[in-house]
Amino acid sequence: MLTQKNDAHPLREYNIHSILNALMSMKTVTRRQLAQRTGLSQPTVNSIVQELEKKGFVQPGSFAASAGGRRPQCYTLYTDHLRAATIKVLSKSLEYVVITIDGTVILRNAWAISGTDTPVTAIKALLGTLLKQDENIRVVGIGVPGVVGPGGVLGAIPQIPELEGVSLHNKLKRFFKIPIYIENDMNLVALGSVTTEPCHTAATDMVFVHVGEGVGAGIVMSGQIIRGFSSFAGEIAHMLKPIEADETPPEAGNVETLEYLLKKTNNITEQAKLISTMIISIICLINPPVISFGSTYASEEMLRLIRHECEKHLPVWTLPSFQLTVDEEATYERGLSALVGDILKNRITHELTTLQK
Repeated sequence: MLTQKNDAHPLREYNIHSILNALMSMKTVTRRQLAQRTGLSQPTVNSIVQELEKKGFVQPGSFAASAGGRRPQCYTLYTDHLRAATIKVLSKSLEYVVITIDGTVILRNAWAISGTDTPVTAIKALLGTLLKQDENIRVVGIGVPGVVGPGGVLGAIPQIPELEGVSLHNKLKRFFKIPIYIENDMNLVALGSVTTEPCHTAATDMVFVHVGEGVGAGIVMSGQIIRGFSSFAGEIAHMLKPIEADETPPEAGNVETLEYLLKKTNNITEQAKLISTMIISIICLINPPVISFGSTYASEEMLRLIRHECEKHLPVWTLPSFQLTVDEEATYERGLSALVGDILKNRITHELTTLQK
């Protein structure tokens, strides 16, 4: 006897996500308004809303004004039992936020990493406290300033050397049954840059470039983070400076990275030339419509100089829109919220699309 696979149909997943996104952004809405907002048929909307209500994910609210017949029922997303915790791992502290699926902030605070703690023990202590205080937290998202490699092993994380080579995910899952997702900080800033509403990622292609205390990039294509097969995509700090025709090639072992050369000069024109080397490579490989810049080197004058350098080597029509990320920290937080929001939506979708025996 053949058994059906427990896989969700992609179209049904899309429909459920569309309705959840509309519920999150519109807050209180009728079924007819959901159909208008999502473009789905009324029967499809009615069926999914009925299932969401049956599962306890939406609840009926007030009645809307009548357009000539019965007053239509309004619905709201029931967010109290759909919460997530996000944690930004810094060198001396952990910044954490508890949010609902629609992005409403329930709690925001910082947890100091004391001299006797390691980052791992501090994260364990924080998570233990949060999960004990709030049983409605269903998922945790953690942002780290380094590469999250295969098996969740952290690398290229000089700001927190204690985490180099550590499989943070494996260490945490031994103590907590809740799903925990760990992501690179630059990827999260990029994700936050294309997030138009809390926990709602727009289908946008862009690259975020951070050039300051460290150098890195985050890549988002069609609203999804691009990590590469070993999660090393975006690690532009390791790119090498091209050797000019009149230059003597460096000796073996003395190759200078662009990050190293940037730290050696305070001249904005020289900095722009070095950064444009990275940007030209990004344009040639990915050709994104938008490249956004953040951190200490980011200014309108720097963007003008970078564009000028790019125009020397590439056709003008190939160049993306160069933008500034004004508040990188807020964008980082928005990216974490989008990450855990999508995970919560996927959990709801899974419950609604799992075939019953």
